[in-house]
Amino acid sequence: MKLTTIAGEVFSPARTPIAIAVASALMANLAWAQTPDSTPVLPAIEVTGERISSSLPTFGANLRGDVLNARRFATSDTATLLDGTPGVSFYSGGGVSSLPVINGLADDRLKITVDGMSITSACPNHMNPALSYIDHAALSQVNVYAGIVPVSQGGDSIGGAIAVKSFPPAFAEPGQGVKTSGKLNAFYRSNGDVTGVGARASIATENFSIGYVGNTVDAGNYKDGNGKEVVASRYKVRNSALNFAGKAGVDIFTLSIGWQDIPFQGYPNQSMDMTSNKSLSFNAGYNGLFDWGTLDARAFRQRVRHKMDVLEDKAQALGFTPINGSYMPMDTKAVDLGYSIVATAQLNESQVARLGHEFHRYTLDDWWPPLVGSGGMEPNTFWNVNGGKRDRIALFAELDTKHSQKLSTQIGARVERVTMNTGNVQGYYDSTAPFGDAYESDAAAFNAKDHKKTDLNWDLTASARYVDTERATYDFGFSRKTRSPNLHERYIWANEAMMAGLMNNWFGDLNSYVGDIDLKPEVAYTLKVSADWHDAEGRDWQLKVAPFYTYVQDYINAALNTSTNMYNMSGLPGRQSLKFVNQDATLYGVDVSGRKFLGRAAGEWAGRASLSYVRAKADNGDNLYNIMPLNARLALDHNLGAWSSSFETVLVASKNKASSVRAEQKTAGYAIANFRTSYKLAKTVRLDAGIDNLFDRQYNLPLGGLEYTTAMTGLTPLRAMGRSINAGVSIDL
Repeated sequence: MKLTTIAGEVFSPARTPIAIAVASALMANLAWAQTPDSTPVLPAIEVTGERISSSLPTFGANLRGDVLNARRFATSDTATLLDGTPGVSFYSGGGVSSLPVINGLADDRLKITVDGMSITSACPNHMNPALSYIDHAALSQVNVYAGIVPVSQGGDSIGGAIAVKSFPPAFAEPGQGVKTSGKLNAFYRSNGDVTGVGARASIATENFSIGYVGNTVDAGNYKDGNGKEVVASRYKVRNSALNFAGKAGVDIFTLSIGWQDIPFQGYPNQSMDMTSNKSLSFNAGYNGLFDWGTLDARAFRQRVRHKMDVLEDKAQALGFTPINGSYMPMDTKAVDLGYSIVATAQLNESQVARLGHEFHRYTLDDWWPPLVGSGGMEPNTFWNVNGGKRDRIALFAELDTKHSQKLSTQIGARVERVTMNTGNVQGYYDSTAPFGDAYESDAAAFNAKDHKKTDLNWDLTASARYVDTERATYDFGFSRKTRSPNLHERYIWANEAMMAGLMNNWFGDLNSYVGDIDLKPEVAYTLKVSADWHDAEGRDWQLKVAPFYTYVQDYINAALNTSTNMYNMSGLPGRQSLKFVNQDATLYGVDVSGRKFLGRAAGEWAGRASLSYVRAKADNGDNLYNIMPLNARLALDHNLGAWSSSFETVLVASKNKASSVRAEQKTAGYAIANFRTSYKLAKTVRLDAGIDNLFDRQYNLPLGGLEYTTAMTGLTPLRAMGRSINAGVSIDL
């Protein structure tokens, strides 16, 4: 059978009746179920990359292989595998739940998929973001799209996209019989006394594969550079997944069943902690080859039960007294489900077209059970979001064109219909209780409004790559991207900031937030250029410069909440009640990265460097919140046989441009050093060791928010982790 490769995809002129029948059945089931929103994950046969060709314009990075392996043992947070990628930073969260930032835009402003699944952060504090649901040991690659994102990689986002992929199924070769493989890994990190173990195993024939991947991590509270404990930074995580795959001719079918159990995860920059997060997911995929091209289909469903309260060590630090074993219980139930269908066709020798359809439904119940005997959190159940629903249905088209050996382009358009609704709400008590009229009046005002909102959004992306010489490549991109508000931005309703408003805060700033049903979608216009200069063979040196400019119309920001009641104070010095509002905003900056081969002397030596800068302001002149200051990295890499080592210095300028409306705290600049080394033994064993924050530098995190346990006496930015000595081992079986 003749196969043709086009832009990284494999096409076949032949079909089998069974493949057509199964594909038709799957499409029918998807339409009936009205399930997930995703981009295609499983490529044809065993191709594991995204639809990215060296001839197509791209903005971002692709991480895989040894790049990921060198980082796995030093972190339990999958998002932080991107640390060091130009333009990427992180909002600090729990030990496995930081929120990635790309060029100043974060969280729901990024399209993040896990094996093609669109996963929504259900928690009102975004304690369970998408990347927290997959252990990094299960990842084969991470694709980062910075600013300019192909429409095929998803909508409902304005800042970029991150697509993580687990290891694809591996079938036995013809005549091989049964193929088995496995991998064991373990690690230890001294700061926080962190221990973790994981395993990956599979067994396969020519046409069927079954695999398992799982991990467990236990971590205590970490210490800062002064050796002082950061309260409520401990966590425990359990992840598992069963993966099934079948091959019928040239068609591949996959099913992954995953489950997670996080018994607890502390948040030093939040008033609440995670006391349970349990999820169960189903992710089914189909990849078919036709004479006209490929057909990718995916369907998924993930159910999450998330609970919050105050961990005991945080409660003790604050002097809280438990009532019936609890402090402030909060409960959440959420479901993500959807489907995607993407057809890719070769139009001629120089053009590939892509057509797709997606559906994504997200449902949310967010309630806070009464705490009998508390006086302020009873007798009613507090409904923060009652029966929230957010439906997205989308169509997109994309065209890749190679005009010549030097010039290629990609253009795409996407239209989405976003429908949101929710039920009526209530507070803990009504007007019969002291000051209860605040809850009652707020709930009545919210319930009297029409909750249903429909947004018709459209995106446009156009980019070009020009290969000037063997030593210079230039990328140019423009995009119009749209994001509708999330359920919490539109529907959180209580002005009572002492308890209710303070509990809706995924920013770590300890302010109180109220939503607005009438919020408009954000629309971002982005221009980005990338110049890549390098030697002809791409081995000696490289310099890449990527400036960008983004104007966001109706950026969802915060303003002082003028709907006051007598509880319109957070109880924390300098904190205040805020309301989500639409404001225009501008972000611009540049990412610079480079490398240079330094020579051979007892091995090979190379240098790396990167620098990122973002300036971000609202149209009222205030600085946007949580913008990373100027930062740079310098690294010296060494390879000698089976040894690979790296010494890295991280430089961060002082954070002087802070958001006044959020009373954001400034932070001092700092420099830290990290060291990592690895040794490959007999091609099956990998040993890793390293030291983070080598000189035990004390510093505060620029995007860490405020430390809650000290906020009663003074506002202090969250302290960073001090020195940690790390070690890991992985064994291929």
